[in-house]
Amino acid sequence: MQHKFHAFLVCVTGIFVTVFDTSSSIVALPTIALEFATDLPTAQWVILGNSLTIAALLVPLGRLSDTIGRKRIYVLGCCLFSIGAVLAAVSAGIHSLIGARVLVGIGSAMTQSTAMAIMIGSYGTHERARVLGWQMTGVGLGAIVGPATGGLIVGTVGWRALFAMTAVAMIAIATAGQLVLQHGSRRERREASFDAAGALLFSCLLVTALLALTLGPRHGWTEPRALVNYALVALFAAAFIAAERRSSAPLLDVSLFRAGAFAIGALGSVVAFMGVSATRFLAPFFFQAVKGIDPSRVGLLMMPAAVVTAIAGPFVGRFADRYGVRLFANVGIAISMLGLVQFYLLELTSPEWLVVTALMTMALGLSTFSAPNSTSMLNAVDARSHGFASGFVNLCRNTGNVIGIAFGTAFVTLTMANAGYPPSLDKVGPRADQGLLAAFTEGFSRAAAALLLLTFAVLVVLLLWTWRRQRSAHASVPPANPRRAAPSADGRASGRGS
Repeated sequence: MQHKFHAFLVCVTGIFVTVFDTSSSIVALPTIALEFATDLPTAQWVILGNSLTIAALLVPLGRLSDTIGRKRIYVLGCCLFSIGAVLAAVSAGIHSLIGARVLVGIGSAMTQSTAMAIMIGSYGTHERARVLGWQMTGVGLGAIVGPATGGLIVGTVGWRALFAMTAVAMIAIATAGQLVLQHGSRRERREASFDAAGALLFSCLLVTALLALTLGPRHGWTEPRALVNYALVALFAAAFIAAERRSSAPLLDVSLFRAGAFAIGALGSVVAFMGVSATRFLAPFFFQAVKGIDPSRVGLLMMPAAVVTAIAGPFVGRFADRYGVRLFANVGIAISMLGLVQFYLLELTSPEWLVVTALMTMALGLSTFSAPNSTSMLNAVDARSHGFASGFVNLCRNTGNVIGIAFGTAFVTLTMANAGYPPSLDKVGPRADQGLLAAFTEGFSRAAAALLLLTFAVLVVLLLWTWRRQRSAHASVPPANPRRAAPSADGRASGRGS
């Protein structure tokens, strides 16, 4: 019991620091751009370079941890994060800072791809949702503390102190991890070589695809640079598929996706995070441009949603362990739909509290969905593949976030263009005329409507799959012992609900 708690504490603290790092860095961007005399789009690569690196390496590093050990990857990741943060703190220019943040991203990918696997490996099957619920608390607290503390530190000591602080925190976590985390047994490791070629091609494929989605709304979907990105995506995809067919130990084990809970959970995760990220990205524009709220107060209006995430996670996890993880994952998707309905009803005259309430509803839906869904996916694979599965779960989250932002931006900018305004969010501000603000709000509403339809379609698929699994489980109960409950797809007894 003591080891389980210590392992959980080390991992959840690392998760908190990585979320804190990202959320606080966003606050520092304007100051960084001013100090290095660069524009904000260039400074945004401090965040974008970090995020792309994390997304590109989650699955390869998760698979590598299955092969050589999760403790090694986790502790080394903390050290690389700390080194990158130190280099960021002493950067002499914007390009060296971006490079340092890429190194931080490598460290973050190493910790994120292993932390979940370490935590669930320390606890029994029927405790996993509760543990991952507490992980959501770490995420929520990082999202709350990051902007508030980051703004205070940047305004008083300076942005360099922000990175220095995370460097010290990660060194402390690396030391604690080395002392308390246990090496996995050989039985828990995959007896296979690491697919280095597949990992490289997969990372290149993911980076080019995410860049296409990220830069498309900004530079245009049919511009020459966008067409080059599409060609690179196709090229890397073909090369990756060819490499995986020849590999004796492929990076992506296709057999894992034959487990219905894993495949269906991945689909639900991408769509759930699409809805949350799109609305969370567009909401500050509505607050500042349409309602004329000061940027410093916008942060406070976004905070209640993070508080909901921090509070709801543990309670959802506890009940999901008791009544079935698939049930709560489906309920979470349904709650998110209620939030999207609120955003669909958005108008120019809508009060700010309506948007705050909608954000809180979306946060509650995500908290209800995330831990149970992750547990369902991880329960569907063998313990030796938990590193890969953990990385893939986090990849679904990051991919959903990127697609959601691009999806919401595309709807808004297309609506603005149809109304005769420049298709750029840079034009959406307090000084914009009412016609442009009306077009932005209408685009926001249309994006929410499209996401609502997409989420509803996924919920139908999830419910049908759950119903079929329960029906199959009941049919498999031996007639001689009708009271005995057959196991469901998520590891719970079918009589308890899944």
